[in-house]
Amino acid sequence: MKRRTRGRNDRGQMFYIFYDLLIFLAAMFYLPFYALRGRVHRRLFVRLGFFKSDFFKEIQGSDVVWVHAVSVGEARACESLVRLFRESWPEKKIIVSTVTPTGYELLRKILKEPELIFYAPLDISFVVNKFLSSIRPSLLVIMETEIWPNLIRLSKSRGCCVVVANGRISDNSYGGYQKIRSILGPILNDVDLFCMQTDAAVDRITALGASRDRVKKTGNIKFDISSDVRESGATARLKDLVGDSFLLIAGSTHENEEEVLLGIYASLRRDFNNLRLLIAPRHVQRVDSIRRMVKLQGLEAAYFSNLKSLNSSVVVLLDTIGDLNSLYKLCGIAFVGGSLVNKGGHNPIEPALFSKPIIFGKYMGNFKEIRDIFISEKAALEVDSAAGLEYELRRLLADEAERKALGESARGLLDKNKGAALRTFAEIRKVVT
Repeated sequence: MKRRTRGRNDRGQMFYIFYDLLIFLAAMFYLPFYALRGRVHRRLFVRLGFFKSDFFKEIQGSDVVWVHAVSVGEARACESLVRLFRESWPEKKIIVSTVTPTGYELLRKILKEPELIFYAPLDISFVVNKFLSSIRPSLLVIMETEIWPNLIRLSKSRGCCVVVANGRISDNSYGGYQKIRSILGPILNDVDLFCMQTDAAVDRITALGASRDRVKKTGNIKFDISSDVRESGATARLKDLVGDSFLLIAGSTHENEEEVLLGIYASLRRDFNNLRLLIAPRHVQRVDSIRRMVKLQGLEAAYFSNLKSLNSSVVVLLDTIGDLNSLYKLCGIAFVGGSLVNKGGHNPIEPALFSKPIIFGKYMGNFKEIRDIFISEKAALEVDSAAGLEYELRRLLADEAERKALGESARGLLDKNKGAALRTFAEIRKVVT
């Protein structure tokens, strides 16, 4: 038995050595590409452990809760949990980390109290240890089943309680995880609690090696996101400019979608001269290339941050981060991007907060459960082509009653599915107290 245990430990040590080397080499390989694309910024070096000794001075000596939200979706989802932590544990310091610039900027906008927001460490042992030595968290909450082997292992070794919140495992991820199940099992054993969105997610995480008594179904926290969003000055300006016009928002669009949308808009505006279009690309750095597409359509492109007028020939391009949610208040119809092309779709919940009629394409694999609920509740329309999108837009533009019914169904769906944040927090309290 001792030999078997020693063998497992040796394999585990070899895995972490190999994993550290792999992550380090990948970081060194990608750094020049980031530099060439102008994406190297000061905070990126924080991820590599280059920060001053007083970087975390605000939380020194405090009981710290560390919430990790990888990117935009997780950032939006963590808001309601952070709010509950703040209200219930006023004596604790809450810090939130992310990985992407868009996630960072969004967190700065949606967290209404001065929680410390920072870039998470690269998952290399010596880097993670440096962060943990400075932060000393008592609780680490990782949003949406992001498996960070060193962060999980080293946090647990320091006596920190580790929780996965709003957990989900996509079809693609599950297939990949199954191939490394023997390695994944010991990592999952270091997690004290998994709060999963659905029964399927519960089954998948336990099949991968998580202990069943540590896995709870708590629902999807994204249904709990708040409609209480701060409006920027640019949002107020757009509201004035829209006036009585009808605004179509295409949110979180990807390459090869904008060109389709612009063609549809050119067709629709001939029959609906009151129609206006705002395109919000998922990656804000793409606005210049979209601007060129707009000009090729014979239209005028205007950046949201510097909008001066809004007539039917103007297409507004969202060039800021964190404003899309508040802009949904102003639209008459919302199209959710990343779904006409095979990018997995994006979250339709944000426009539903404001009772807006929602349309998305057939590629919603990253939001399959949410998509299924919206379709079954007749709270959104799904199209399978550009022609289908134009048809449904034309039909909705001509039918105010249908738009209202669809928007009310979307809002009602959210109200029926609320409560996941409270259920998740209740389960977390059981393991930390």
